[in-house]
Amino acid sequence: MQPLLKLCGNHSAHDTMVTLSSSADYIGFVFAKSKRQVVRKQVQEWLSEHRNFNDKKLVALFVNESIETIIAAIKDLPIDVIQCHGNESVEQLSELKSRVDLPIWKAIHHKQDAIKRMESYQGVVSGYIVDCKVQGQWGGSGVSFDWDYIPQYLDEGKRQGVPVFIAGGIRPENVEEVLQYSPDGVDVSSGIEENGQKSRDLIRQLEERVKQYDNNVPR
Repeated sequence: MQPLLKLCGNHSAHDTMVTLSSSADYIGFVFAKSKRQVVRKQVQEWLSEHRNFNDKKLVALFVNESIETIIAAIKDLPIDVIQCHGNESVEQLSELKSRVDLPIWKAIHHKQDAIKRMESYQGVVSGYIVDCKVQGQWGGSGVSFDWDYIPQYLDEGKRQGVPVFIAGGIRPENVEEVLQYSPDGVDVSSGIEENGQKSRDLIRQLEERVKQYDNNVPR
């Protein structure tokens, strides 16, 4: 089965147009403080230019944000998934889950106790994004973790019965290295950008390699 594709960090009308016209399954917007930060009004405006999203699901990303702020930020937006990319506790996400009728994904930053952290969120979150933590940044750094550890994360996701996306430093030229582990999905942000904008050409290259990999998997 072809891995799911998430294109994150859309922060302009151009980015939104380019990714919505792609074959991606998920389109992400970062509401956390970063160079790709967006606000509700901007996302509303960008989305209003598109009549339909071609079955794409929209993901709103937050980092260590209060529940009230999250709810206010996504009000009147057609958000399908809330992604929490910080140090949010199990208790915080349990409360968020009780307040919003949306799936919650949790970012797990690769480190020694990462699998234990995943275990603690079982039953609370609906999916995971495994990323690399770079000092001063929570994601979108273009830096990857040691992909030899991917099977451990995928095994824990299977045990919990939820998807695991791999993020961090994925680009068209190296995505096949990640795909060989058969992740549920890949999450790409900086790897599909040129001069700070999402690139049609890089997205096309990424799509082709994901599709080729799928076509080459023995049936």
